[in-house]
Amino acid sequence: MNMKKYTSAIKKTPFKYAVSRIIAKMMLEGKSWKEINLECFINNAVSIDSEQRRREVINVAYKRLCSLDNILLDYLCNGDITTSKFILVYAISKTDLLFFEFLFEKYRESLVSERNYLSPDDFDSFVQGKKESNCDVAKWGQHTIECLIKGYRNILVESGMGIREGRRIETKKMIIHPDIAEHICSIGDAAFLEATLGGSSL
Repeated sequence: MNMKKYTSAIKKTPFKYAVSRIIAKMMLEGKSWKEINLECFINNAVSIDSEQRRREVINVAYKRLCSLDNILLDYLCNGDITTSKFILVYAISKTDLLFFEFLFEKYRESLVSERNYLSPDDFDSFVQGKKESNCDVAKWGQHTIECLIKGYRNILVESGMGIREGRRIETKKMIIHPDIAEHICSIGDAAFLEATLGGSSL
């Protein structure tokens, strides 16, 4: 079995677009983690009642956003909503290898094959394949796997990359701002564009 570092963190904090934009704006303003934590956790700028849940969401969202440069942070806050959400998916994939591999192996396949949907079997077979090849994933119980798949489905639907149709997720190629696609490619992440746009990235 290989030793790639996979995580199931998405099961608890999938997309969180509104919270991410709040934190991204503070980062653009030059606020430190300490200042962001004060605003978001102590003063509850993110409007999450449970302190435990608030801390969890803030920490995950901040970690994801730290993977973005100021160009992407700015567009996440101020750009068109389709591209803005696409950038958040990019941030998630940058901080979660397993999710990136899901996009590249399963989501991309649904686009390039013109099948245009992901079935429950697609999600299950992806996780099963990782269980067979990775020690960490092999230890995950059924509840963890079910919550992880639910998190993946949530991200696809909330981002606009998929539409819930019964038990299937209908996938669609997103139309994002060409400047952002070019920027992501220029910083060495053309593979993400290939995974999410299904072929040619620009």
